[in-house]
Amino acid sequence: MASHEYFQDKLVGNHCFGCGADNPHGLQIKSYWEGENLSVCQFNPLYYHTAAPSHFLNGGIIAMIIDCHCICTAIAYAYQFQEREIGEGNPIWFATSNLTLNYKRPVNIAEQVILEASVMDYDEKRASLACKLTSEGKTCVEATLEAIAVTEEWMNKSPDKNRI
Repeated sequence: MASHEYFQDKLVGNHCFGCGADNPHGLQIKSYWEGENLSVCQFNPLYYHTAAPSHFLNGGIIAMIIDCHCICTAIAYAYQFQEREIGEGNPIWFATSNLTLNYKRPVNIAEQVILEASVMDYDEKRASLACKLTSEGKTCVEATLEAIAVTEEWMNKSPDKNRI
């Protein structure tokens, strides 16, 4: 397998369950550039990522890995747009404002999943992405994601300990 520079490994302070390198209990997805505006993520589901029928991948896990792959792609694209290495200088963060999924077919839990995302529109405050999830050579899910820029303060805000 070729060596890749993964976006997530360069994002300090990312505790996301799906893509955060700083979350040892998470899915730890890894995304990388395959072309000028094409990012790829290869994900190998585990047996407990199951839907109700145990031979299919859970739809929520599918949504999470698409969401995380797209957000990390938006962040990587923003750094590239500013001609900086990911993680260099002031941090750039995005969050999901809209995620639309079109589930075309079930995903076999025993097979590797490939995500491909590209940025369709971008400015420093938002990004629009398209993503395709394939497995066994077939498109299983098509998605679009709208991302909005968020501040480092928003990223680092402490949880309200008084909330029940």
